[in-house]
Amino acid sequence: MLTAQEETYGKLILAQIFTHIWYGDWDHYEQTMNQLPERLVNEFPFHACYDRKETKIWHDNYFSIPGIYFVPPYMSSYREKSETAELDTKQDLLCLIGAYEKLGFYYPLEREAFPDHIGSLTAFITATLKEEAVALEKGDHELVIELADARKEMYDKYLAPCLGVIFKQHQHKFSDSFFNMFIPFYMEEIKGIAHK
Repeated sequence: MLTAQEETYGKLILAQIFTHIWYGDWDHYEQTMNQLPERLVNEFPFHACYDRKETKIWHDNYFSIPGIYFVPPYMSSYREKSETAELDTKQDLLCLIGAYEKLGFYYPLEREAFPDHIGSLTAFITATLKEEAVALEKGDHELVIELADARKEMYDKYLAPCLGVIFKQHQHKFSDSFFNMFIPFYMEEIKGIAHK
């Protein structure tokens, strides 16, 4: 049976891999994958389809360059455009920034990314897991619970609603093998990471 610390480190590695992919950070993605045992690497169905040049091109086409393949990676892109909905979106963004500041999480600023980018939301989950690993080492079970609650809230309030809409609207655009396999894998695994 896995200890809480082993489970946290496993989820942390997975969340880091997801963050690297969402931001197109291929150097760190490759570095992380190269450090894992081959049996673990084989658990990632999308990795067998990874070709740095091709994957980078598709990542740019999907998430950076407006065009026929573009899939906005921002939570706010999937809200209604009414005046009331825009006010709600602004309020959600302020709450999201508040949640980031509470944990001392400044990754989106360092990446020059918007706080509602899927990569930023995923990186927040990663940051809670890093803090949880430290808290477990120190035996701070109260902090472990607080971090798990923050992770679950981030997923339930911001990430889950966004993901459902994104992939329902844009699923047909993911024609390359890497992202075609990554997207469903990510959706399933990030939910498990956030809720356990």
